[in-house]
Amino acid sequence: MRVLITALIAISLLSACSGGDSVSALGKSPTQARTSGSISFKYQSIDDPSSTVNRVNGIDQSGDIVGTTGDGNASDPYKSYLAKAPYTTFQDETYPGADGTMATSLVSVPGQTIVGGWVLNPLPGIWAFVQINGVWSIFRNLKGGRGPDTATEVLGLNNAGFGVGYFRNTSGNNVPVIINIPTENFTALRPPGYVSAEATGINAFGDIVGWETTSTTTIGFFERLAVYYTFAFPKAKETFALGINSADQVVGYYVDSSETKHGFILTNPKSGKKWQTIDEPSAAHGTVVTGINDDDSICGYYFDASGVQHGFIATAN
Repeated sequence: MRVLITALIAISLLSACSGGDSVSALGKSPTQARTSGSISFKYQSIDDPSSTVNRVNGIDQSGDIVGTTGDGNASDPYKSYLAKAPYTTFQDETYPGADGTMATSLVSVPGQTIVGGWVLNPLPGIWAFVQINGVWSIFRNLKGGRGPDTATEVLGLNNAGFGVGYFRNTSGNNVPVIINIPTENFTALRPPGYVSAEATGINAFGDIVGWETTSTTTIGFFERLAVYYTFAFPKAKETFALGINSADQVVGYYVDSSETKHGFILTNPKSGKKWQTIDEPSAAHGTVVTGINDDDSICGYYFDASGVQHGFIATAN
């Protein structure tokens, strides 16, 4: 399995290095973060007509998206899709025979790669997956728990072959990791004071975001070259960072005093933080932003006045 992943990634990276869309190596300084005012967006709901529970989980630089339908229960398991503009056709990306598949992130240059997690009987727990140009492979962190409690998921991806996510340790807590996908090598991240945490996004320069639960609350973290910066939306009860672009704009959601979720964009997560709240115009019971690309297009999901969950994308005006 590792040989297959390594071969496919190697072909993709060779293609990237010979084209105009190649990315920088880990550790290079990112582009200047945007410092302008709030971004104005044009919103579009994205709903697979086969389901009443929808979410968009990731958007790449081409505007391609991955998402899921279903609420994750046995009667309505997670099923994943790939969609391209104008998002009227949904290509099934559910692994055959899986009890549930959650596609979380994708890149389309140089070749289409989708990552996430799945549940597949008779294998116990949740396993990470990578699908490269239609070829599926699964893997997990062997340091994780065993049996049905084991869990490994890839939640973010860049087109240099690195992913981020988490594995669940033997104590039942999530450990955030960066993953060298070709070698299936996991390196644990150590945000300050965390009890349980997940790394959720990685950009072309290797900057990482995620969220951590401490002994008192849940906050976001930003990591560059092994230095961590934590952040929380002002006066929020909890803050979850879920994605990042090459300009180090961070997206996610926060929970207010009324337990309502609001999406956000955070510019300059190291210092001089600038926050923008994102509420999808049709949202009545919460908005979650899951991803952002370098054109400032964002994606996520929201709940309408009837409590129905819809996926969405929004493009900058």
